[in-house]
Order: sequence, then C-alpha cells, then structure tokens
Amino acid sequence: MDAESLPHPEPRLLAWRIEQAQAEQVDQTPLPGRVGRPSLFVAGGRAIYTGPRALFSVALGVGLGGAVSEEDMDRMEALLGQGGGAARIELNPFCDPSLAQSLARRRYVVESFQLVWWRRPGDVPPPPPGVTVRPMGTGEERTWAGLFFHAYAGRPAAAEVELMGGLNLTRTPCNTCFLACVDGEPRGVGVVSATGGVALLSGDGVPLPYRGRGLQLALIHARLAWAAERGCDVATASTEPATASQRSYEKAGFRCAYPKLIMVRPAPGT
Repeated sequence: MDAESLPHPEPRLLAWRIEQAQAEQVDQTPLPGRVGRPSLFVAGGRAIYTGPRALFSVALGVGLGGAVSEEDMDRMEALLGQGGGAARIELNPFCDPSLAQSLARRRYVVESFQLVWWRRPGDVPPPPPGVTVRPMGTGEERTWAGLFFHAYAGRPAAAEVELMGGLNLTRTPCNTCFLACVDGEPRGVGVVSATGGVALLSGDGVPLPYRGRGLQLALIHARLAWAAERGCDVATASTEPATASQRSYEKAGFRCAYPKLIMVRPAPGT
C-alpha cells in the first residue's frame, strides 16, 4: 500500500491516528477491572487491561512508533495476562517487523481478522422514509443497551447483567450513542467518538427483526454528519471481512485503509 492509494498524507500516519482513536475509546470505557491498572504506552501504541479474561484487554497500535523489544513484550504480557487471562495484541501492516517476530517466537496465534475502513466526513443522504437517527437522550440508556445486546446476542436480554456491556458504552465519556428509530420507535444503535480529528464509528447493532430496512446505513450517515460538524477529517470503523457491516460501510463510501490480525497468546492451561 503506497501513499497514492489513499488521499491522506501518509498511510502509516493514517494507521497511527486510527489506532490512537481506538485505544482512547477502550481506555475511557469505565470497566470495573480497570481500577488501579493504568494503560501501558509502548512503541507508539498502548496496552490496556480491562479485567481478568476480558476480551477488551488488548494492545493497540504497538509498533507504529518503532521497534518492540523483548522487555516491552514482557511488560505487555504481565499487564494483559493478569488473573490468568489471554494476552491479545493487534498486528497491522505498518507495525515495526520486530512485533511480528516477537509474536511468532512467543507462539501467538491468529484469533480473528479485521478490516479497518476510512473516509472523510462530508455530506450524506437523508435516511429512508419513516427512519430517523438521533443521539440517545437522557433516560434512554437501558433502551440503548437492550438493543445493543439483542443485536449481538440474537435475543433480548434476560438478566440485568446482560445489559452491562451496553451500559458501559453509554457511560464512556468520549462516546456519543445514537439510536435509529422506525416510526419513532428505537430499533438500532451505534456509537461515535472523536480523538485528534478522527471520528471512530463503532457499536453498530440492529436486532434481526429490524434488519433489511437500511438502519445501519442510516446510522453510518448520521455519525458522518456528526463528525463533519465537529471538524473531523477522518472517519473510521472496523468490521470482520465479508459481512453485512462491511457492505454497509462500502455503500457509505468507506475504503479499506488496512487489514489487521488479532493475535492471542492463550491463557495457561487452555
């Protein structure tokens, strides 16, 4: 990937800005396991511990600022593996080669693939007839969290604890949570946050009964407008390959900035 393939000053700089925005959002999410455990800044990125066996405990953007030493790896693993959990480190094409070499020596394996998308915010079309998209209002946190859980779990929440993941996103200081409504009734959700001129779109969720109505695309457009109003020059999102979410972002004019691997060192005994 060269600089001419993206209308941005330099692809590595674009990757660094995107990874910083992703790390900042995770860093600000108010999870109980974060208490007393500050994030660790390493080689242009950071490792963030969010609790024992928590999927959000991860290192992002590491290696974008230079070589990663074995001592750096030891420190990240000591932080991320607390409580017997797995250590997850994200690897993208612009990381210093020393990171991939260390991951291989330490027998990390690929857990999943992601595609990172980007475009510049700008004018967007209106939503379909009967659809409105707006920021979540005060007192709608549980509605938002319920739709978020339903979208990802495939069923409505059956216990209070199942709402906690979504509620944590509504309580994250940098997040603005959006609702997509059909005839005034909330039917889909999304999140946007801004860091250093980068608008990070995440948390897209439309429960199965409400899909096929263009709600995710409407949520994307609304958040692009939000980003443009705040002067952001980059909007970004991540999806798994060959998914409906990928198709929605491509329809909204996003282009793939780079792929990345979620590398994991399984917890001892697993």
